[in-house]
Amino acid sequence: MFETTSRDADASWILGALDALVESGDRLASAHGGFERWSGRERGRALRALDRLAGSLATVRAGLLVAERAAHTSVRPGDRDFEAARARATRTGLGQARREVQQADTLVALPAVAQGVRDGDVPLPHVDALARVTAHAGDEARAALTSPETQQRLVGLARRQTVKEFTASVARVVAEHEPAAVERGVAAQRRERFFIMSQQPEGTFLRGRLDHAAAEALRVAIAGVGMAPDEERDKRQADADALVALAERATAGMAGVRRRTRDPNGLPLPDPGQDVADARVSGVANRPSVSLIVPAETFVELRDAQRRRETGEEATIRPVPPALLENGMPVAMSQLARVLCDCELGRIVMSAEGLPLDVGRTQRLYSGAQRRAVIVRDRACAWNGCDVPAAYCEVHHIRWWDRDLGRTSVENGVLLCGHHHTTVHALDLAIRRLGGPVRYEFTRRDGRVVSVPPGGDRDAAAPRGAGSTATRLAGAERPGRGSPDPGAPGQRTPDPRVPEQRTPDPRVPEQRTPDPRVPEQRTPDPGVLDVA
Repeated sequence: MFETTSRDADASWILGALDALVESGDRLASAHGGFERWSGRERGRALRALDRLAGSLATVRAGLLVAERAAHTSVRPGDRDFEAARARATRTGLGQARREVQQADTLVALPAVAQGVRDGDVPLPHVDALARVTAHAGDEARAALTSPETQQRLVGLARRQTVKEFTASVARVVAEHEPAAVERGVAAQRRERFFIMSQQPEGTFLRGRLDHAAAEALRVAIAGVGMAPDEERDKRQADADALVALAERATAGMAGVRRRTRDPNGLPLPDPGQDVADARVSGVANRPSVSLIVPAETFVELRDAQRRRETGEEATIRPVPPALLENGMPVAMSQLARVLCDCELGRIVMSAEGLPLDVGRTQRLYSGAQRRAVIVRDRACAWNGCDVPAAYCEVHHIRWWDRDLGRTSVENGVLLCGHHHTTVHALDLAIRRLGGPVRYEFTRRDGRVVSVPPGGDRDAAAPRGAGSTATRLAGAERPGRGSPDPGAPGQRTPDPRVPEQRTPDPRVPEQRTPDPRVPEQRTPDPGVLDVA
Protein backbone atom coordinates (compact mmCIF):
# COMPACT_ATOMS: atom_id res chain seq x y z
CA MET A 1 0.00 0.00 0.00
CA PHE A 2 1.80 3.15 1.21
CA GLU A 3 5.48 3.41 2.07
CA THR A 4 5.60 4.03 5.79
CA THR A 5 8.11 5.58 8.15
CA SER A 6 8.39 5.45 11.93
CA ARG A 7 9.33 8.05 14.52
CA ASP A 8 11.33 7.51 17.68
CA ALA A 9 9.26 6.86 20.78
CA ASP A 10 10.22 6.31 24.42
CA ALA A 11 9.08 2.75 25.15
CA SER A 12 9.12 3.12 28.94
CA TRP A 13 7.06 6.32 28.86
CA ILE A 14 4.46 4.93 26.42
CA LEU A 15 4.17 1.64 28.32
CA GLY A 16 3.71 3.55 31.57
CA ALA A 17 1.08 5.79 30.01
CA LEU A 18 -0.76 2.77 28.62
CA ASP A 19 -0.69 1.05 32.03
CA ALA A 20 -2.13 4.20 33.61
CA LEU A 21 -4.76 4.39 30.89
CA VAL A 22 -5.78 0.77 31.46
CA GLU A 23 -6.06 1.46 35.18
CA SER A 24 -8.19 4.54 34.52
CA GLY A 25 -10.34 2.51 32.15
CA ASP A 26 -10.91 -0.10 34.82
CA ARG A 27 -12.02 2.61 37.24
CA LEU A 28 -14.36 4.08 34.63
CA ALA A 29 -15.88 0.67 33.91
CA SER A 30 -16.44 -0.06 37.60
CA ALA A 31 -18.11 3.34 38.14
CA HIS A 32 -20.52 3.13 35.21
CA GLY A 33 -24.26 3.33 35.72
CA GLY A 34 -26.89 5.98 36.25
CA PHE A 35 -26.28 7.48 32.83
CA GLU A 36 -30.01 7.92 32.34
CA ARG A 37 -29.94 10.61 35.04
CA TRP A 38 -27.31 12.63 33.18
CA SER A 39 -28.28 15.56 31.00
CA GLY A 40 -28.10 15.15 27.25
CA ARG A 41 -25.21 17.61 27.14
CA GLU A 42 -23.24 15.55 29.67
CA ARG A 43 -23.78 12.29 27.79
CA GLY A 44 -22.82 13.96 24.52
CA ARG A 45 -19.63 15.34 26.04
CA ALA A 46 -18.70 11.91 27.39
CA LEU A 47 -19.35 10.19 24.07
CA ARG A 48 -17.25 12.73 22.17
CA ALA A 49 -14.40 12.24 24.65
CA LEU A 50 -14.56 8.46 24.19
CA ASP A 51 -14.60 8.80 20.40
CA ARG A 52 -11.55 11.06 20.54
CA LEU A 53 -9.77 8.67 22.91
CA ALA A 54 -10.46 5.77 20.54
CA GLY A 55 -8.94 7.79 17.70
CA SER A 56 -5.81 8.63 19.68
CA LEU A 57 -5.32 5.00 20.68
CA ALA A 58 -5.80 3.91 17.06
CA THR A 59 -2.92 6.12 15.93
CA VAL A 60 -0.66 4.64 18.62
CA ARG A 61 -1.68 1.10 17.66
CA ALA A 62 -1.01 1.94 14.00
CA GLY A 63 2.63 2.77 14.69
CA LEU A 64 3.08 -0.35 16.78
CA LEU A 65 1.54 -2.61 14.13
CA VAL A 66 3.68 -1.23 11.33
CA ALA A 67 6.84 -1.59 13.43
CA GLU A 68 5.91 -5.12 14.52
CA ARG A 69 5.25 -6.19 10.94
CA ALA A 70 8.67 -4.88 9.90
CA ALA A 71 10.39 -6.67 12.80
CA HIS A 72 8.52 -9.95 12.11
CA THR A 73 8.88 -10.96 15.78
CA SER A 74 5.27 -12.05 16.29
CA VAL A 75 5.10 -14.43 13.31
CA ARG A 76 5.31 -18.06 14.44
CA PRO A 77 5.72 -21.29 12.47
CA GLY A 78 2.47 -21.92 10.62
CA ASP A 79 1.56 -18.23 10.24
CA ARG A 80 1.42 -17.31 6.55
CA ASP A 81 2.17 -13.64 7.20
CA PHE A 82 1.88 -10.90 9.80
CA GLU A 83 -1.87 -10.53 9.27
CA ALA A 84 -2.31 -14.25 10.05
CA ALA A 85 -0.23 -13.83 13.19
CA ARG A 86 -2.34 -10.84 14.22
CA ALA A 87 -5.56 -12.78 13.59
CA ARG A 88 -4.28 -15.60 15.79
CA ALA A 89 -3.28 -13.22 18.59
CA THR A 90 -6.55 -11.25 18.61
CA ARG A 91 -8.91 -14.14 17.70
CA THR A 92 -10.84 -11.73 15.44
CA GLY A 93 -10.28 -13.49 12.13
CA LEU A 94 -8.08 -12.83 9.12
CA GLY A 95 -10.43 -10.29 7.53
CA GLN A 96 -10.49 -8.06 10.61
CA ALA A 97 -6.71 -8.36 10.98
CA ARG A 98 -6.17 -7.24 7.41
CA ARG A 99 -8.50 -4.25 7.88
CA GLU A 100 -6.63 -3.33 11.06
CA VAL A 101 -3.26 -3.42 9.27
CA GLN A 102 -4.62 -1.45 6.31
CA GLN A 103 -5.86 1.20 8.72
CA ALA A 104 -2.45 1.27 10.39
CA ASP A 105 -0.64 1.73 7.06
CA THR A 106 -2.95 4.61 6.18
CA LEU A 107 -2.50 6.43 9.50
CA VAL A 108 1.29 6.08 9.46
CA ALA A 109 1.61 7.15 5.81
CA LEU A 110 -0.74 10.15 6.16
CA PRO A 111 0.34 12.08 9.28
CA ALA A 112 -2.10 14.94 8.71
CA VAL A 113 -4.98 12.46 8.57
CA ALA A 114 -3.67 10.80 11.75
CA GLN A 115 -3.64 14.20 13.44
CA GLY A 116 -7.23 14.69 12.29
CA VAL A 117 -8.12 11.38 13.94
CA ARG A 118 -6.50 12.51 17.20
CA ASP A 119 -8.33 15.86 16.99
CA GLY A 120 -11.68 14.13 16.47
CA ASP A 121 -12.10 15.52 12.93
CA VAL A 122 -11.63 12.20 11.10
CA PRO A 123 -13.73 9.27 12.41
CA LEU A 124 -12.11 5.85 12.26
CA PRO A 125 -14.71 4.48 9.78
CA HIS A 126 -13.56 7.24 7.41
CA VAL A 127 -9.98 5.99 7.78
CA ASP A 128 -11.14 2.46 6.93
CA ALA A 129 -12.91 3.80 3.83
CA LEU A 130 -9.76 5.68 2.82
CA ALA A 131 -7.71 2.50 3.25
CA ARG A 132 -10.11 0.41 1.16
CA VAL A 133 -10.22 2.87 -1.73
CA THR A 134 -6.46 3.46 -1.83
CA ALA A 135 -5.50 -0.20 -1.43
CA HIS A 136 -5.35 -0.65 -5.22
CA ALA A 137 -4.15 2.86 -6.13
CA GLY A 138 -1.01 3.26 -8.22
CA ASP A 139 2.11 5.29 -7.60
CA GLU A 140 0.68 8.54 -9.02
CA ALA A 141 -2.42 8.45 -6.84
CA ARG A 142 -0.42 7.49 -3.73
CA ALA A 143 1.99 10.35 -4.30
CA ALA A 144 -0.93 12.74 -4.63
CA LEU A 145 -2.61 11.42 -1.48
CA THR A 146 0.52 11.79 0.63
CA SER A 147 1.03 15.43 -0.34
CA PRO A 148 0.24 17.85 2.53
CA GLU A 149 -2.35 19.68 0.41
CA THR A 150 -4.32 16.53 -0.40
CA GLN A 151 -4.14 15.31 3.20
CA GLN A 152 -5.63 18.58 4.42
CA ARG A 153 -8.31 18.25 1.76
CA LEU A 154 -9.13 14.76 3.01
CA VAL A 155 -9.38 15.98 6.60
CA GLY A 156 -11.73 18.75 5.50
CA LEU A 157 -13.89 16.28 3.60
CA ALA A 158 -14.04 13.89 6.57
CA ARG A 159 -15.07 16.75 8.83
CA ARG A 160 -18.11 17.54 6.67
CA GLN A 161 -19.10 14.28 5.00
CA THR A 162 -20.68 10.99 6.01
CA VAL A 163 -18.57 7.88 5.48
CA LYS A 164 -20.55 7.04 2.34
CA GLU A 165 -19.93 10.48 0.83
CA PHE A 166 -16.29 10.40 1.93
CA THR A 167 -15.74 7.04 0.20
CA ALA A 168 -16.98 8.49 -3.08
CA SER A 169 -14.87 11.64 -2.61
CA VAL A 170 -11.67 9.61 -2.05
CA ALA A 171 -12.47 7.51 -5.12
CA ARG A 172 -12.79 10.72 -7.13
CA VAL A 173 -9.43 11.99 -5.84
CA VAL A 174 -7.77 8.75 -6.92
CA ALA A 175 -9.50 8.86 -10.30
CA GLU A 176 -8.46 12.48 -10.90
CA HIS A 177 -4.77 11.65 -10.48
CA GLU A 178 -4.72 8.14 -11.93
CA PRO A 179 -7.53 7.16 -14.33
CA ALA A 180 -5.84 3.79 -14.83
CA ALA A 181 -6.54 2.92 -11.18
CA VAL A 182 -10.28 3.16 -11.87
CA GLU A 183 -9.84 0.90 -14.90
CA ARG A 184 -8.03 -1.66 -12.75
CA GLY A 185 -10.74 -1.48 -10.12
CA VAL A 186 -13.52 -2.00 -12.64
CA ALA A 187 -11.65 -4.91 -14.21
CA ALA A 188 -11.28 -6.51 -10.78
CA GLN A 189 -14.97 -6.01 -10.06
CA ARG A 190 -15.86 -7.60 -13.37
CA ARG A 191 -13.61 -10.60 -12.71
CA GLU A 192 -15.26 -11.19 -9.34
CA ARG A 193 -18.87 -10.84 -10.51
CA PHE A 194 -21.21 -13.74 -9.80
CA PHE A 195 -24.85 -14.59 -9.18
CA ILE A 196 -26.10 -17.66 -7.31
CA MET A 197 -29.62 -18.95 -6.69
CA SER A 198 -29.74 -21.51 -3.89
CA GLN A 199 -32.98 -23.43 -3.32
CA GLN A 200 -33.50 -24.34 0.31
CA PRO A 201 -36.52 -25.78 2.16
CA GLU A 202 -37.32 -22.34 3.64
CA GLY A 203 -37.09 -20.55 0.28
CA THR A 204 -34.72 -19.58 -2.53
CA PHE A 205 -31.71 -17.48 -1.55
CA LEU A 206 -30.02 -15.04 -3.95
CA ARG A 207 -26.41 -13.99 -3.61
CA GLY A 208 -24.15 -12.09 -5.97
CA ARG A 209 -21.71 -9.34 -6.72
CA LEU A 210 -21.72 -6.75 -9.53
CA ASP A 211 -19.54 -3.86 -10.58
CA HIS A 212 -20.86 -0.40 -9.65
CA ALA A 213 -22.24 0.45 -13.09
CA ALA A 214 -24.07 -2.87 -13.47
CA ALA A 215 -25.47 -2.56 -9.96
CA GLU A 216 -26.72 0.95 -10.75
CA ALA A 217 -28.58 -0.38 -13.79
CA LEU A 218 -30.23 -3.04 -11.62
CA ARG A 219 -31.08 -0.50 -8.91
CA VAL A 220 -32.69 1.86 -11.42
CA ALA A 221 -34.71 -1.00 -12.94
CA ILE A 222 -35.99 -2.13 -9.52
CA ALA A 223 -36.81 1.44 -8.51
CA GLY A 224 -38.57 2.00 -11.83
CA VAL A 225 -41.12 -0.71 -11.10
CA GLY A 226 -42.55 1.67 -8.51
CA MET A 227 -43.07 -0.71 -5.60
CA ALA A 228 -42.65 1.20 -2.36
CA PRO A 229 -42.83 0.09 1.27
CA ASP A 230 -46.25 0.23 2.89
CA GLU A 231 -48.07 -1.11 5.92
CA GLU A 232 -47.77 -4.70 4.69
CA ARG A 233 -44.13 -4.78 3.51
CA ASP A 234 -40.85 -3.10 4.34
CA LYS A 235 -38.20 -1.78 1.95
CA ARG A 236 -36.48 -5.14 1.49
CA GLN A 237 -39.76 -6.91 0.75
CA ALA A 238 -40.82 -4.20 -1.72
CA ASP A 239 -37.51 -4.56 -3.59
CA ALA A 240 -37.93 -8.34 -3.68
CA ASP A 241 -41.42 -7.92 -5.16
CA ALA A 242 -40.01 -5.47 -7.74
CA LEU A 243 -37.32 -7.95 -8.80
CA VAL A 244 -39.93 -10.68 -9.28
CA ALA A 245 -42.13 -8.25 -11.25
CA LEU A 246 -39.21 -7.51 -13.59
CA ALA A 247 -38.72 -11.23 -14.20
CA GLU A 248 -42.46 -11.85 -14.77
CA ARG A 249 -42.70 -8.99 -17.24
CA ALA A 250 -39.62 -10.21 -19.10
CA THR A 251 -40.97 -13.74 -19.45
CA ALA A 252 -44.33 -12.31 -20.57
CA GLY A 253 -42.68 -10.64 -23.58
CA MET A 254 -42.18 -7.20 -22.06
CA ALA A 255 -39.21 -4.89 -21.56
CA GLY A 256 -37.69 -5.62 -24.97
CA VAL A 257 -37.35 -9.36 -24.35
CA ARG A 258 -39.88 -10.48 -26.97
CA ARG A 259 -38.27 -10.80 -30.38
CA ARG A 260 -39.52 -8.09 -32.74
CA THR A 261 -40.53 -8.89 -36.31
CA ARG A 262 -38.14 -7.53 -38.95
CA ASP A 263 -38.52 -6.62 -42.64
CA PRO A 264 -36.39 -8.18 -45.42
CA ASN A 265 -33.72 -5.57 -44.80
CA GLY A 266 -33.40 -6.60 -41.17
CA LEU A 267 -35.05 -3.48 -39.77
CA PRO A 268 -37.62 -3.93 -36.95
CA LEU A 269 -41.23 -3.46 -37.95
CA PRO A 270 -43.54 -1.18 -35.90
CA ASP A 271 -44.89 -2.94 -32.82
CA PRO A 272 -47.18 -0.62 -30.83
CA GLY A 273 -48.01 -3.35 -28.34
CA GLN A 274 -44.38 -3.94 -27.50
CA ASP A 275 -43.76 -0.19 -27.31
CA VAL A 276 -46.49 0.10 -24.70
CA ALA A 277 -45.07 -2.87 -22.79
CA ASP A 278 -41.61 -1.34 -22.81
CA ALA A 279 -42.97 1.90 -21.42
CA ARG A 280 -45.02 0.15 -18.73
CA VAL A 281 -42.05 -1.69 -17.26
CA SER A 282 -40.97 1.43 -15.39
CA GLY A 283 -44.36 2.06 -13.85
CA VAL A 284 -44.34 5.51 -15.49
CA ALA A 285 -44.61 6.92 -19.00
CA ASN A 286 -40.84 6.96 -19.53
CA ARG A 287 -38.53 4.02 -19.10
CA PRO A 288 -35.95 4.37 -16.32
CA SER A 289 -32.41 5.30 -17.28
CA VAL A 290 -29.01 5.28 -15.62
CA SER A 291 -27.55 8.77 -15.41
CA LEU A 292 -23.85 9.58 -15.53
CA ILE A 293 -22.52 13.00 -14.60
CA VAL A 294 -19.75 13.78 -17.05
CA PRO A 295 -17.66 16.97 -16.70
CA ALA A 296 -17.21 18.71 -20.04
CA GLU A 297 -13.41 18.38 -19.95
CA THR A 298 -13.75 14.63 -19.34
CA PHE A 299 -16.01 14.25 -22.36
CA VAL A 300 -13.52 16.22 -24.48
CA GLU A 301 -10.55 14.15 -23.22
CA LEU A 302 -12.33 10.87 -23.98
CA ARG A 303 -13.12 12.06 -27.49
CA ASP A 304 -9.55 13.30 -28.04
CA ALA A 305 -8.10 10.02 -26.70
CA GLN A 306 -10.28 8.08 -29.11
CA ARG A 307 -9.05 10.28 -31.96
CA ARG A 308 -5.43 9.81 -30.86
CA ARG A 309 -5.97 6.06 -30.81
CA GLU A 310 -7.39 6.13 -34.34
CA THR A 311 -4.31 7.96 -35.65
CA GLY A 312 -1.90 5.61 -33.89
CA GLU A 313 -0.78 8.14 -31.29
CA GLU A 314 -0.39 7.56 -27.54
CA ALA A 315 -3.94 7.16 -26.23
CA THR A 316 -3.22 7.36 -22.49
CA ILE A 317 -5.98 9.27 -20.71
CA ARG A 318 -4.73 12.51 -19.24
CA PRO A 319 -5.74 13.32 -15.61
CA VAL A 320 -9.25 14.81 -15.68
CA PRO A 321 -12.18 14.81 -13.23
CA PRO A 322 -13.90 11.42 -13.55
CA ALA A 323 -17.42 10.76 -14.76
CA LEU A 324 -19.67 9.89 -11.83
CA LEU A 325 -22.70 7.80 -11.06
CA GLU A 326 -25.49 9.61 -9.24
CA ASN A 327 -24.13 8.30 -5.92
CA GLY A 328 -20.79 10.00 -6.58
CA MET A 329 -18.72 6.90 -7.42
CA PRO A 330 -16.33 7.36 -10.37
CA VAL A 331 -16.83 5.54 -13.66
CA ALA A 332 -13.96 4.13 -15.68
CA MET A 333 -13.31 5.76 -19.05
CA SER A 334 -13.92 2.42 -20.75
CA GLN A 335 -17.36 2.19 -19.20
CA LEU A 336 -18.10 5.79 -20.18
CA ALA A 337 -17.07 5.08 -23.76
CA ARG A 338 -19.41 2.09 -23.91
CA VAL A 339 -22.32 4.06 -22.49
CA LEU A 340 -21.78 6.88 -24.98
CA CYS A 341 -22.24 4.43 -27.84
CA ASP A 342 -25.95 4.14 -27.14
CA CYS A 343 -27.45 6.85 -24.96
CA GLU A 344 -29.19 10.18 -24.87
CA LEU A 345 -27.11 13.25 -24.05
CA GLY A 346 -28.47 16.17 -22.08
CA ARG A 347 -26.43 19.28 -21.32
CA ILE A 348 -26.70 20.98 -17.91
CA VAL A 349 -25.08 24.41 -17.80
CA MET A 350 -23.58 25.26 -14.42
CA SER A 351 -23.14 28.61 -12.72
CA ALA A 352 -19.78 29.92 -11.52
CA GLU A 353 -20.58 28.36 -8.12
CA GLY A 354 -21.11 24.96 -9.73
CA LEU A 355 -24.92 24.97 -9.35
CA PRO A 356 -27.22 23.96 -12.23
CA LEU A 357 -29.35 26.65 -13.87
CA ASP A 358 -33.08 26.90 -13.18
CA VAL A 359 -35.87 27.48 -15.70
CA GLY A 360 -38.13 29.89 -13.83
CA ARG A 361 -41.50 29.61 -12.12
CA THR A 362 -43.55 28.14 -14.93
CA GLN A 363 -44.82 24.91 -13.41
CA ARG A 364 -45.40 23.34 -10.02
CA LEU A 365 -44.01 19.84 -10.59
CA TYR A 366 -40.32 19.45 -11.25
CA SER A 367 -39.45 18.11 -14.69
CA GLY A 368 -37.14 15.17 -15.22
CA ALA A 369 -34.33 17.50 -16.31
CA GLN A 370 -34.77 19.69 -13.22
CA ARG A 371 -34.83 16.65 -10.95
CA ARG A 372 -31.58 15.39 -12.49
CA ALA A 373 -30.01 18.81 -11.94
CA VAL A 374 -31.06 18.77 -8.26
CA ILE A 375 -29.63 15.26 -7.92
CA VAL A 376 -26.34 16.45 -9.45
CA ARG A 377 -26.12 18.99 -6.65
CA ASP A 378 -27.62 17.22 -3.60
CA ARG A 379 -26.89 13.54 -4.44
CA ALA A 380 -29.10 12.18 -1.62
CA CYS A 381 -31.57 13.32 1.03
CA ALA A 382 -30.36 16.74 2.20
CA TRP A 383 -31.32 16.12 5.83
CA ASN A 384 -28.08 15.95 7.76
CA GLY A 385 -27.22 12.37 8.69
CA CYS A 386 -29.75 10.84 6.27
CA ASP A 387 -28.27 8.90 3.36
CA VAL A 388 -31.45 7.78 1.57
CA PRO A 389 -30.43 7.60 -2.12
CA ALA A 390 -31.73 10.12 -4.64
CA ALA A 391 -33.90 7.50 -6.34
CA TYR A 392 -36.15 7.39 -3.25
CA CYS A 393 -36.26 11.15 -2.65
CA GLU A 394 -38.58 13.96 -3.68
CA VAL A 395 -37.80 17.55 -4.71
CA HIS A 396 -39.18 19.99 -2.15
CA HIS A 397 -39.82 23.72 -2.83
CA ILE A 398 -37.65 25.57 -0.28
CA ARG A 399 -39.97 28.55 -0.68
CA TRP A 400 -43.30 26.78 -0.85
CA TRP A 401 -45.18 26.98 -4.14
CA ASP A 402 -48.62 27.74 -2.75
CA ARG A 403 -47.66 29.63 0.41
CA ASP A 404 -44.57 31.62 -0.57
CA LEU A 405 -45.13 31.71 -4.34
CA GLY A 406 -41.86 29.82 -4.65
CA ARG A 407 -40.56 29.08 -8.12
CA THR A 408 -40.21 25.59 -9.55
CA SER A 409 -36.50 26.05 -10.10
CA VAL A 410 -33.33 24.14 -9.32
CA GLU A 411 -32.24 26.97 -7.02
CA ASN A 412 -35.48 26.67 -5.03
CA GLY A 413 -35.40 22.86 -4.89
CA VAL A 414 -33.91 20.52 -2.32
CA LEU A 415 -33.83 16.72 -2.33
CA LEU A 416 -35.61 15.09 0.64
CA CYS A 417 -36.70 11.54 1.41
CA GLY A 418 -40.39 11.01 2.13
CA HIS A 419 -39.91 10.96 5.91
CA HIS A 420 -37.92 14.20 6.10
CA HIS A 421 -40.10 15.88 3.47
CA THR A 422 -43.02 15.23 5.79
CA THR A 423 -40.98 16.51 8.76
CA VAL A 424 -40.20 19.79 6.99
CA HIS A 425 -43.88 20.44 6.33
CA ALA A 426 -45.08 19.19 9.70
CA LEU A 427 -42.65 21.43 11.64
CA ASP A 428 -42.84 24.33 9.15
CA LEU A 429 -39.05 24.38 8.89
CA ALA A 430 -36.98 27.02 7.15
CA ILE A 431 -34.08 25.77 5.02
CA ARG A 432 -30.75 27.46 4.34
CA ARG A 433 -28.31 26.25 1.72
CA LEU A 434 -24.76 26.64 2.99
CA GLY A 435 -21.62 27.37 0.99
CA GLY A 436 -18.77 25.07 0.06
CA PRO A 437 -19.88 21.47 -0.51
CA VAL A 438 -23.65 21.84 -0.61
CA ARG A 439 -25.15 21.35 2.84
CA TYR A 440 -28.37 22.54 4.43
CA GLU A 441 -29.49 23.88 7.76
CA PHE A 442 -33.05 23.27 8.94
CA THR A 443 -34.51 25.64 11.55
CA ARG A 444 -37.83 26.34 13.18
CA ARG A 445 -39.44 29.70 12.52
CA ASP A 446 -38.18 31.01 15.87
CA GLY A 447 -34.58 30.28 14.78
CA ARG A 448 -33.99 27.06 16.74
CA VAL A 449 -31.78 24.67 14.77
CA VAL A 450 -33.31 21.24 14.12
CA SER A 451 -30.72 19.76 11.75
CA VAL A 452 -27.21 21.09 11.19
CA PRO A 453 -24.33 19.70 9.06
CA PRO A 454 -21.40 17.85 10.67
CA GLY A 455 -19.04 20.35 12.22
CA GLY A 456 -21.82 22.90 12.72
CA ASP A 457 -23.60 23.96 15.90
CA ARG A 458 -23.88 20.99 18.25
CA ASP A 459 -26.56 22.48 20.45
CA ALA A 460 -29.70 22.04 18.36
CA ALA A 461 -31.83 24.01 20.82
CA ALA A 462 -29.88 27.23 20.50
CA PRO A 463 -31.25 29.85 18.06
CA ARG A 464 -29.07 30.71 15.10
CA GLY A 465 -27.42 34.11 15.09
CA ALA A 466 -28.49 36.74 12.59
CA GLY A 467 -24.98 37.33 11.32
CA SER A 468 -24.56 34.26 9.08
CA THR A 469 -23.30 34.97 5.59
CA ALA A 470 -24.96 31.87 4.09
CA THR A 471 -27.67 32.52 1.55
CA ARG A 472 -31.08 32.41 3.19
CA LEU A 473 -33.50 30.65 0.88
CA ALA A 474 -36.48 30.34 3.17
CA GLY A 475 -38.21 32.21 5.93
CA ALA A 476 -40.47 34.54 3.95
CA GLU A 477 -43.69 35.53 5.66
CA ARG A 478 -46.81 33.88 4.35
CA PRO A 479 -48.77 36.09 1.94
CA GLY A 480 -51.81 37.65 3.52
CA ARG A 481 -50.49 37.66 7.08
CA GLY A 482 -49.19 41.20 7.04
CA SER A 483 -45.67 42.45 7.59
CA PRO A 484 -43.63 40.78 10.31
CA ASP A 485 -42.89 42.70 13.48
CA PRO A 486 -39.07 42.92 13.82
CA GLY A 487 -39.41 43.03 17.55
CA ALA A 488 -41.74 40.09 17.93
CA PRO A 489 -40.35 36.79 19.27
CA GLY A 490 -39.34 34.37 16.53
CA GLN A 491 -39.28 37.07 13.83
CA ARG A 492 -36.04 37.62 11.98
CA THR A 493 -35.07 40.92 10.45
CA PRO A 494 -35.03 40.53 6.63
CA ASP A 495 -31.57 40.59 5.09
CA PRO A 496 -31.50 43.37 2.45
CA ARG A 497 -28.84 41.45 0.53
CA VAL A 498 -31.19 38.54 -0.19
CA PRO A 499 -34.08 39.46 -2.53
CA GLU A 500 -35.74 36.09 -1.94
CA GLN A 501 -36.78 37.21 1.55
CA ARG A 502 -39.26 39.75 0.24
CA THR A 503 -42.90 38.79 0.03
CA PRO A 504 -43.70 38.30 -3.68
CA ASP A 505 -46.66 40.16 -5.15
CA PRO A 506 -49.14 37.39 -6.03
CA ARG A 507 -50.54 39.53 -8.80
CA VAL A 508 -47.20 40.06 -10.50
CA PRO A 509 -45.04 37.00 -9.81
CA GLU A 510 -42.05 38.04 -11.93
CA GLN A 511 -41.65 41.72 -10.86
CA ARG A 512 -38.71 41.04 -8.57
CA THR A 513 -35.42 42.86 -8.84
CA PRO A 514 -32.95 40.72 -10.80
CA ASP A 515 -30.78 38.68 -8.46
CA PRO A 516 -27.14 38.52 -9.53
CA ARG A 517 -26.85 35.14 -7.81
CA VAL A 518 -29.34 33.48 -10.18
CA PRO A 519 -27.30 31.64 -12.82
CA GLU A 520 -29.67 32.32 -15.72
CA GLN A 521 -28.81 36.03 -15.46
CA ARG A 522 -25.16 35.37 -16.22
CA THR A 523 -23.26 34.28 -19.26
CA PRO A 524 -23.65 30.51 -19.11
CA ASP A 525 -20.54 28.47 -18.39
CA PRO A 526 -20.45 24.90 -19.72
CA GLY A 527 -20.52 22.54 -16.81
CA VAL A 528 -21.42 18.90 -16.92
CA LEU A 529 -23.08 16.56 -19.34
CA ASP A 530 -25.93 14.48 -18.02
CA VAL A 531 -25.84 11.16 -19.81
CA ALA A 532 -29.20 9.42 -19.60
